[in-house]
Amino acid sequence: MLTLQIHYKCTINNRKPISNQCLRYYLSTTVEIPDFKELFNYNHTVRQNYIDAFKQKLSWEDMIKNRETGWLSLKDTLLHIIWVEDSWINYSIQGLEDPNRPFPYSSYNSWNIIDDYNLNSTSKIKNYFDSLRPNDLWRPVSRLNIDGIRRTTIVREVLIHVVAEELHHRGEIIAILWQMNFQPPDMGWLSVMKKTDPVWVLK
Repeated sequence: MLTLQIHYKCTINNRKPISNQCLRYYLSTTVEIPDFKELFNYNHTVRQNYIDAFKQKLSWEDMIKNRETGWLSLKDTLLHIIWVEDSWINYSIQGLEDPNRPFPYSSYNSWNIIDDYNLNSTSKIKNYFDSLRPNDLWRPVSRLNIDGIRRTTIVREVLIHVVAEELHHRGEIIAILWQMNFQPPDMGWLSVMKKTDPVWVLK
């Protein structure tokens, strides 16, 4: 269960909202391996639910249509979500350079290829978390960015970044679906992860 503890440096006046700096501190110091595993399980579950809904209810033309968003189409936004997770966790955290940079979006031209990529990547990530140890969260991670600068952080920060990245781009997908009058699949934490009694089923 995720728990956020207030650090003495982040004590605030009751009349003021907690600062983004303090929230960042909570996430970067109190989220442990079981919490990360649960967060990634949530993202993988929701992502698969969206993929299943797309395959059942949208045409391939719907998926590749230019929507004038960051990654233009639903297909490429979905692929970007999968690739970011794959690239950071299965390559950068492992000390490897990602051979798929820049990512070949146009090569992923069928559901079979996308499904295989998603399942292969998430399987590797589950194995990674099964072998992860507490001290590993503090290991350095180095990555060459698109501006040509190599930057270094730690594993814990990368995992937070990847979770936030998927949530951000899922919001773009939801906005597109609303414009299409398409009801997005459930993505609520309480309902998807069955955190209520009785279980909350959204219809």
